[in-house]
This record gives sequence, structure tokens and C-alpha cells, in this order.
Amino acid sequence: MHRVYPFIVSLGLSLAPLAAHATAPAAPVAEVKAPTIQFKQVNARVGDQEEVDNAVDMRLALDLRASDMDKPMSVAMSVTSSSRHTVTVLAAKGKVISKVKMAFDDVGEVAEQQGKVQRKASPISRKTYLAEWKKDRVVITNAAGKPVPKEEADEVAKHLPELGKPDRMEAAFPKNPLAVGATLDGFSDTLAKQIVDEQGDDTRVTQARARLVEVRQDPRGAVGIFDVAMTVLRQETKAPFLLTIPLQGQMSVLAEGIQLLELTLSGPVKVELTDDAVEQGFEARGEGAMRLRLMGRRADAAR
Repeated sequence: MHRVYPFIVSLGLSLAPLAAHATAPAAPVAEVKAPTIQFKQVNARVGDQEEVDNAVDMRLALDLRASDMDKPMSVAMSVTSSSRHTVTVLAAKGKVISKVKMAFDDVGEVAEQQGKVQRKASPISRKTYLAEWKKDRVVITNAAGKPVPKEEADEVAKHLPELGKPDRMEAAFPKNPLAVGATLDGFSDTLAKQIVDEQGDDTRVTQARARLVEVRQDPRGAVGIFDVAMTVLRQETKAPFLLTIPLQGQMSVLAEGIQLLELTLSGPVKVELTDDAVEQGFEARGEGAMRLRLMGRRADAAR
């Protein structure tokens, strides 16, 4: 359920003078309409740049017990994954981008399990790549146009915009003005599908919702503020339990160009045993939390 976000608009309504006539009917009160915002797609331009910064934090404490175990198996872990990169448009036609340069800053993760800390840098950390849509596929090279190892190409592909085709997220926004209180159904479905595509077959997203709760004015233009909620279900390979993560948070989107400025989601991690594990006599207790943050900042090319 979405949390209630108060949004009050004053349109200068005035009260009828009480002392004028005791029997005078009250003046009609004008109906206050919900504020609206018009999202607008714009053509991509060579030289457009966007800085993208994201991080995911997850912690989990779990005790797993079976009838034939002397003591429960305890797992205590936390993982923080983060990445930052700049995307520069090198070729585009209309709203479709066909070639970009991707310059990565630090990319990696810090994991702690049973008190031991491990730091792992991604193979693409602090490197620059070119990605181009060629003959119905994405070709990734280094900054000089030379081939790169498959491990690096696969990792870069996870951060890629949708080359060679219209952006699904932008296309999900309505062509007509959106009023405060309205639900962004198309976007919710698209966001859920994108999360599943990125995480793999062992992840499902249900009950994805995005509702416009406020319209703010920014030096860059109108910004829509959305309450966002979804439930992520994740079944780790060969693990006897299922993770259920109900996430809630907010998203801000710049209307001009439909630019995602920030998306923050967080929620508890609930642990449930699979049916097979229950039949085998397993018992489990666990708790955890997850937080996701994605930020974008665009530096448009000079006209």
C-alpha cells in the first residue's frame, strides 16, 4: 500500500463576509483540480551526456536448522554494490540512440560474511568503452575500437541504455498530462520487467506500482514525484529458502525529456522455506533489509 503523501494547493479561495447579510447564501466554492504534469520525449542529440550513479545495499541474518543437525547453520552477511559511469551519445536518429561512449568510475562491491570483509573491483572499473548497435546486435569495444574480453563486454552490457530501439521506460509514460493521484501503470510493468531481465530467471517482481503524488518546479523544469512500491521474490540456486522483499520508496522524473533524476527503494527481507525444505524437516529464522538508489544527472550538449 502506498503511504499517503499530503499535497495541498492554494488557489486564493476567499470566504464570504459573515456580517454582510445573515441570510445570504454562502458563495460557491470553486472546485480545486489536482495539479498535472506533461511528460515529453525529446530527440537524442550527439554529445548529450548523462552521469549515472547507483548503489544496492543488502544484509541478511539467517539460522537454518534440520532434525539431523546438532546446531543450526548461521549465516550473517551484507553486500554493498555500487557503480558510477558517464554515458555520451555518439550517434542517434530521432529518439533512438545507436552508439554511445561509456566511461566508468569505480565499480565493485564490498561483502562481509561471518565477520570477514572482501572487496571486489569489477573488471570494467575505471575503463572506457564504446557500444554500438550493428546488424541487430550490440558490439562493445574499448575506447580505441578494439575488442574486449567477454567478461568485460558482458558487464558493460548490464549498464547499457537500449541501443538501436526506442527506450521502453520513456515510452511507458502517457502522451497526455498526468494528474496528481494517477497511477503510472505502463511504467510499473516496464520497470518490473527490466528488473527481472537484469536479475535473471531466479527473480520475479509482483505488485509493482507507481503513483504521482506531487509536482515540483525545478530550475530545469517541472518534476514529477512518484510513490513507488513493488515486491521482489528471489530464489537462490539450490537454496532451501525464498527471499521476499517488499520495497517502497520514491522516484523523481524531469518532465522535459523524461529523465529519471532519482529512484530510492528500501524494505525488509523476509525468509521463507521452500515446500521441499519444509517436507525435509528444515526450520528457518531470518531477517534482513535491502536498499536501492539510482541517480541520474544530464549535461545537455550545447545547441
